[in-house]
Amino acid sequence: MRIVHVHHSYYPTPGGIEKVVQKLAEEQARLDHEVHVVTSNIVSSGVYVEGVLNGVYVHRVKALRLHYPDLTVPSELDKKLFKDADVVHVHSQNSLFNMTIAERAKSLGAKIAVHFMAVDALSDHPDTIVRTVGRFYGRWTTLRALSVADLKLVKSLRDMKILERRYGAKHLHYVPDGIDRELLELPSLEEEFRVRYGLFNNVILYVGRLHPLKGVSVLLEAASYVLKAVHDVVFVFVGPGDVKRYVDVAEKLRIRDKTLFLGPVDERVKVAAIDASTCLILPSVCNYAEVYSLVISEAWARGKAVIASSVGEVPYRVKHLVDGIIVPPRDARALADAILTLLEDRVLAKDLGARGREKLITWDEIARISLDLYHNSMLY
Repeated sequence: MRIVHVHHSYYPTPGGIEKVVQKLAEEQARLDHEVHVVTSNIVSSGVYVEGVLNGVYVHRVKALRLHYPDLTVPSELDKKLFKDADVVHVHSQNSLFNMTIAERAKSLGAKIAVHFMAVDALSDHPDTIVRTVGRFYGRWTTLRALSVADLKLVKSLRDMKILERRYGAKHLHYVPDGIDRELLELPSLEEEFRVRYGLFNNVILYVGRLHPLKGVSVLLEAASYVLKAVHDVVFVFVGPGDVKRYVDVAEKLRIRDKTLFLGPVDERVKVAAIDASTCLILPSVCNYAEVYSLVISEAWARGKAVIASSVGEVPYRVKHLVDGIIVPPRDARALADAILTLLEDRVLAKDLGARGREKLITWDEIARISLDLYHNSMLY
């Protein structure tokens, strides 16, 4: 089968969707399918990658970006690639790049699969302009996607519910993101992390972009409350973003000596950090910030508990005191109380992580599920 995945950014640009597209495309290629990725020539970091990468053909087309990644517009199209494709799989209806290509590919006779995500998710965005304009933009792109989709996919039960109730969409298929099988089998790297960074305290971990929507400041405020009760704790932050901004916040809160900002790290260091932690914190402040959250899966894969804000897909995945702890967004005191609960009750922390691990599905399984859906829903 010839499969074409479409998203406005791809490796080496970091990000959740970028990683998802790469993992799915590479797993499908390993199953002896001809897999292509069409993306823009705009990369935020790293070396420009084009050609065959891990068995996947990467095509970078010229594009114009209007500040926001979703407002990326392609200026060219390889018509033959789309005419010859068995399926064109578009990841996110919110991207102008994706929807422009989907509509052009559809006009060429291609079958279109759309993975809907963050549907109507800007309604609680903290920026008034984004919240107002985004509501109309989101509905416009969602309607465009529904009009071209031969196969409608969601990775979020929240999005499925909204598509069914607000848009009257039918025949939706739930296909979540997967986890690397190796992550489930790799021995613990806790000691490696602790020795490398000289950390022998309790570790509370954040993994993700250092961005206001991710609630990093909320976590730092919660840390200040936690450290008044428990001193043997260090808060570790892993991920790209404006480190100085949050170092300044930590200094103002007088907890700088209890925080460690590692910036972007490789996968091994990230896994080692998870292994060394008591729990993972996901303190995001709005729905748009959490479509699925791979890092929840990664924490569960290593048997770690998750404390997360009740936004986006999170409350549909994480069940309070069953496989994690849910707290209200922007509530630093509630977050601090949850952290203290797991610091004081290690049995509970271990049980929550173990139950989360039982829910995971691997990328090779997701690849087979997607291929079956292509066949059953579109090709025959």
